[in-house]
Amino acid sequence: MGNRLSAAGIKGAGGVRLRLPLYDLSRGEIILSLILWAVVGLFILYPLFFLILESFKIAGTDRFGIQNYLDFFRDSYYLKAFGNTLLLGVLVLATTTLVGLPAAYILARYRIRGKTVFTALTLLPIVLPAYAGAFAFIVFFGKWGTVNLLLMEWGIIDEPINFIYGLQGLIFIQSLHLLPFIVLSLLAGFTNIDPSLEEAAEVEGAGGIRRFFTITLPLATPSYFAGAVLVFLWPFTDWLTPIILGQVDYLPSIAYINIAYHFTDVYRKYMGIVSVVVAAVICVGMFLTLRRWIERKKYTALSKGTALEGRTITPGPLARLIAYLYMGFISALVLIIPVVLGLSAFSRRWVFEPFPTYWTLENFEVIFFETPQLLMNSFRFSGIALVFGVTFGLAVAYLLTRTRAPGKNALDFISTILLVFPGIAIGVSFLLAFWKTIPIATHWIIMPLALFVRRTPYFLRMAHASYLQLDPSLEEASEISGAGKLRTFFSISLPLLLKGIFVGVIMFFIMAFQEISTAVFLYRGGWETLPIGIYLNWHRGMEFGIAAAMAFFMVVLVFVLLLIAARIGGGILNVAWGAGGRRG
Repeated sequence: MGNRLSAAGIKGAGGVRLRLPLYDLSRGEIILSLILWAVVGLFILYPLFFLILESFKIAGTDRFGIQNYLDFFRDSYYLKAFGNTLLLGVLVLATTTLVGLPAAYILARYRIRGKTVFTALTLLPIVLPAYAGAFAFIVFFGKWGTVNLLLMEWGIIDEPINFIYGLQGLIFIQSLHLLPFIVLSLLAGFTNIDPSLEEAAEVEGAGGIRRFFTITLPLATPSYFAGAVLVFLWPFTDWLTPIILGQVDYLPSIAYINIAYHFTDVYRKYMGIVSVVVAAVICVGMFLTLRRWIERKKYTALSKGTALEGRTITPGPLARLIAYLYMGFISALVLIIPVVLGLSAFSRRWVFEPFPTYWTLENFEVIFFETPQLLMNSFRFSGIALVFGVTFGLAVAYLLTRTRAPGKNALDFISTILLVFPGIAIGVSFLLAFWKTIPIATHWIIMPLALFVRRTPYFLRMAHASYLQLDPSLEEASEISGAGKLRTFFSISLPLLLKGIFVGVIMFFIMAFQEISTAVFLYRGGWETLPIGIYLNWHRGMEFGIAAAMAFFMVVLVFVLLLIAARIGGGILNVAWGAGGRRG
């Protein structure tokens, strides 16, 4: 066995990196690696090749060239949309940082009652469709919404105030939706700080504020940027929220409109495809730049390990009151979404009145009895995608953390890139690649396959984080005792990984269940999912109550699952989304 061993580092006593044996590749692992690369090649690289190739096709000809890109960057309208998207990314990042930093510190440091509920509510927007929040806030903050009607009824204002339509509304909705990325990343950063560093600062006389800005915040900065890059890039992927708010001069919105609605104007279709590619390149380029910077800036304390929950303190009465008020404020903003959707879902009409006055169950009768196919499709497609994602994610996590498989870094790179790759790019690339040459797009299986590719990173990060927390010496001892790799996995590894796997399953399912950016380009009659049903009901000008009932059902389902995930695997979530949650 000795000639098949290599070294793997794990943390031993005192936080010192130890070197333990790691097997070279067996025949089974070589086969597994080839299978995984085949999946990546067919469902990721192949479609993206078609997308890039199509972007170079000159409209009305059979020739290829860079004319489309030249036209794109010469056109003042597309440059304006590009600039608007950059500006929106900066403003959304600034807003989420200002709001998320205190919330993350409270959740990471303070011992307060209800922390699990506050955590679940703070994380809820990450798994709720942004468009559901847009609908709810339009009803609540719109020109003739609840707030304006109450203010006019009380005589405070004479004319409605535009709270939500425009750039300010777009920043507000996207910032609330993306807040969990900042909170999770900072939670991981604060939790991973060696308590002795802050304790040493206290001994030297540093007060709370000085200690925070000189010790705590700098050490958490790499983790912060791990989430910040995802927040900044979101405006390059979200096409629906701007459209709902009447703001179409943003890159992804232009791409969707040009591709989805201009069937006869071939030139505009290609401009839409170029917009998709430009947005994808920006996302990937920015992500790689920040990722490289983060890896250079990571801090490691060798003096002692940190506790799972990090350093926690009991706040004084004033700090406790401020913490409760602040977390209550954030929770109230988040709860506006399910409350408004719930009221709309159980009402027949809600027009020009602060609150609905006519109640009914007809909206739920529509989705459960008259159009149950939407619900069935959502569960079926998400469930099948989940099976694909768990199988693929576990295999990739194993290769990354337990083998020296050639090309594993490239596999890790591609899987991680999918986290920031625009959903619209995946949808369009699947449509182009699997329509004629490999006609999968004509069969319903294209839907779960697209969901699998789109949401796999959410499970993979959880599985990877779980493997990093599993001591390799346990598997080593099993194999030395004569157990094969397969038996070792099912008898040793899998039971110890179950917690992280369970959290990953929940995260994957709820993210796949609410996906629309990819699915909207691929669905055909009879394949509609619940999110597509919500969008179609709004888009066709039908009653909002039906769309609200669909969204409310989704909110309740997602919140229950997220509460379970936060309760069972909060530590796994922190490791998976922190700066250090990647390597193995």
